Amino acid sequence: MLKKLSNLFLIICFLILVTSCKGKNTLLFLNWGEYIDEDLITEFENEYNCTVVMDLADSNEAFYSKVSSGTTVYDVVSPSDYMVIKMRRNDLLSKIDFSKLTNYNKDNLQVGVKGIISKMNEKEQNIDNYFVPYLWGTWGIMYSTKKEGLREAVINNKNEWASLFDRSSLPDNTKLAMYDSNQHAYYAACKYLGLDNNVELEKEDLDKIYNLIKNVNYNARGTDDLKKKIAAENLDIGFMWTGDFLYYYCERIAEVAYNAYKENSNINLAEMIKSLVDNDTYTFNNKTYQIGFDMFIPDDTIAFCDNLVITKKAAHKDLAHKFIDYMCQAKSAYKNAYYVVYNTPFTNVYDEIVALNNSSIDEIDQDLLYDIAIGYGYNKYYPKNVDNANGYKGDILAPFDRKYINKINAIFNNARF
Repeated sequence: MLKKLSNLFLIICFLILVTSCKGKNTLLFLNWGEYIDEDLITEFENEYNCTVVMDLADSNEAFYSKVSSGTTVYDVVSPSDYMVIKMRRNDLLSKIDFSKLTNYNKDNLQVGVKGIISKMNEKEQNIDNYFVPYLWGTWGIMYSTKKEGLREAVINNKNEWASLFDRSSLPDNTKLAMYDSNQHAYYAACKYLGLDNNVELEKEDLDKIYNLIKNVNYNARGTDDLKKKIAAENLDIGFMWTGDFLYYYCERIAEVAYNAYKENSNINLAEMIKSLVDNDTYTFNNKTYQIGFDMFIPDDTIAFCDNLVITKKAAHKDLAHKFIDYMCQAKSAYKNAYYVVYNTPFTNVYDEIVALNNSSIDEIDQDLLYDIAIGYGYNKYYPKNVDNANGYKGDILAPFDRKYINKINAIFNNARF
């Protein structure tokens, strides 16, 4: 979700676009980097004879800062659950007029999304009047399957978070990384220490987190580069969004299967892909093929739902509703979820993506193999029916106020590794 882009370059480009579109029917959209199939923007522009100018931010806190400053009046923004609550509490959002959303059907939402919405309503009454779910998912622990003993250390530990904080539980010389987001690292540390991540902690508990982080001695902290480094065997384990992992995972499966087919056209590709997903390896004619990395998602992980909201001061609210409705169309939602590889909020779209694992293998190409892999991947890492009251793994982040967020940031910055 977080993409390394030059902030100065983006700001300059955005200001040029906004200035050049002045007087036109223009939608200002604030989004995460590489978090939409941009063909959909072009299609929307053509259908509604308008211009969409998309600006990017790399965190929910940046979303809040950009919207609250009022320097640019955005129409549509895509904040996560806890940030929607914070924005609403500070009167930064407009109510959604659901009568204008002909493609949005709350009954079509996945059970897990309904669970997150219910949790959000517990934290802020009637918050569901201010957003439409966009994409959602979980956080997980990506790890190398080639590092001997690492899989067992990650998934068999009594404490599901130990592999991120207890080096004694890991094989020697394990290269360990933490995601460079203080709030997400804070959540994981709370879970490991058995602290309540939904309330503001006293100094004694905050000191425990500080000492924990300071003594772990991480090999790296990063964002989307972590998955690349684990896939390239330059790191062994790291904490990240499931969607970030899943794209690389499906790409690797397609690559391994396609190269195996070029070596021996008698190989059963459907069987091979299923085995790679289930076991990380597949053996044919005494040769073993392997993905090389996998993900473990703790039961009490971080869950999130990113949403589309309309700002209080939006200048193009009617067009904003049209844009949100366009993204709720089954065709658009499918195309977007397939491209981004984060979970769709819509049940029918989810079912369509999972069904890709039954694609007929008539003409062999890597894109087709990727389709099959993504069908299996969605089914495995975005399970449709989670056996708990919420219908999804984990919990969403708490909407802490600025003062407490500053405390969290100070802990992690001072214990910087």
